[in-house]
Amino acid sequence: MVNHRKTNLKVRISAGFIYLFITAVVLSGCAGPRTVSKIREKVLEHSFKIDRKRYLPVPALCSAYNLSWDWNSFSKILILKDHSVEIKLYPGSQLVLCNNQVVNLEAPVRIYKGQIVVPESVIRLFLKEEKLLVPLSKEKRIFSLNRIVIDAGHGGKDPGAIGCGGIQEKAVNLDIARRLKSELSRRHIKAVMTRETDIFLPLKKRSDIANEEEADFFVCIHANSAENASAQGVELYYLDAGYDDFSKAVQIRENAAVKFEDNTQYQYSSDLNATLWDMILCENRIESMEMAQAISSEFKRILKVKTRFVKGAMFYVLKGTKMPSLLVEVGYLTNRDEAARLNNPYYRQMVAEAIAEGIVKYKNSFELNNGFSR
Repeated sequence: MVNHRKTNLKVRISAGFIYLFITAVVLSGCAGPRTVSKIREKVLEHSFKIDRKRYLPVPALCSAYNLSWDWNSFSKILILKDHSVEIKLYPGSQLVLCNNQVVNLEAPVRIYKGQIVVPESVIRLFLKEEKLLVPLSKEKRIFSLNRIVIDAGHGGKDPGAIGCGGIQEKAVNLDIARRLKSELSRRHIKAVMTRETDIFLPLKKRSDIANEEEADFFVCIHANSAENASAQGVELYYLDAGYDDFSKAVQIRENAAVKFEDNTQYQYSSDLNATLWDMILCENRIESMEMAQAISSEFKRILKVKTRFVKGAMFYVLKGTKMPSLLVEVGYLTNRDEAARLNNPYYRQMVAEAIAEGIVKYKNSFELNNGFSR
C-alpha cells in the first residue's frame, strides 16, 4: 500500500533574500518504510561542494526529513524543526543552537545562489540513533513576567553626568530606581535593585546580579548629558550591535564607567563567536524593543514627555545579561529646565510611575501573547 502524505512548506525570506514557496509530495515508498540510509542517500543527491565541504539546500533537507523551517528576517536566523529537535542557524556561522545547546557543524551555514544551504553535518542532528541532545519539552511553556532587576546607573566614586546646578546623575538614578521598585511592588511585580545605596558597582557585577536573580527583565536607569544645552527628552536603548553615530556617542559615555574599575576585561561569551551571541540575544532584543515602546507611550501619557529615540546600542551593562534588557535615559541634566524637573522629588516619582506603567503594559501584552517572538 502506498502511503501518500502531502506536506506544505511555506517559507518567507525577506530583507534581501528570496521568497521560497515549496509544495512537496512525500511518498513513503512502495516496498515499505524508508530506512535512514535511503533517506540520507536521497537528500545527498541534491548536495554539492563549496570549499571542499558538502552542502545541502534547505528545501531538499526539509522534504527528505519532514522538517518545518522558518526564516526570521529581523534576526536573520533560520529555524529547522521536527517533533523533538529545534535548530537555530545563522548564515556565516558554523556554530548552531540545537535544543538550546551549542553544536559545531564544522562548516558555516551559507547563502549560495540566492538560497540558504547547510553543511551535510546538520543531518546527524535529526537522526534518531544519533540524538544525544535533550529533546524539547512537549509541555507548553507559559511566559510570564514576575521579577525585574533595576539598576541605578553609576554610584559611589562614579558620579555619572554632572548637570545644571551641580546635580549628580548617580543620585537621580538611585532615587528613581527606589521609587520604581516601590511602584512595581504595588503592582505585584517583584523588583530587585543592583544597588540601594550610594556605592560603586562594576558594570559586569550589575549584569551578574540580574542573571543570579533569574530576572525576567533588566532595566537600567540613567540620566543624560550633552554639550548642546538645548538637548532634552527621554531616550530608550536596547542591546544591538547595529547602531548609528548618536547611539554610539551615548554608548561611549555610559560605558566610560569602566575607567573606575580595577579590572576592565569585558569578554562576554568568549567561547562563542559574535554571530552566535547575536542569535542567542535575538529574541531578547525583540522583547526589549516591545518594552521600550510600552514605556515610551507611558512617558507621553503620564508626563506629556516625548521620547527622542528608541534605539539599539552596545552597552556593557546590557550585554552581560541573559534576559531582555533596557537602558532608560530619563532626561538631560545639562538642560536647565529638565535638570530642574529631575531635581524635583515629585517629578522623579512621576518618572518612576511612567516606567512602572510601561512595564505593566508590556507584561499584560507579553503574557497575553505568551511571548512575542515564540
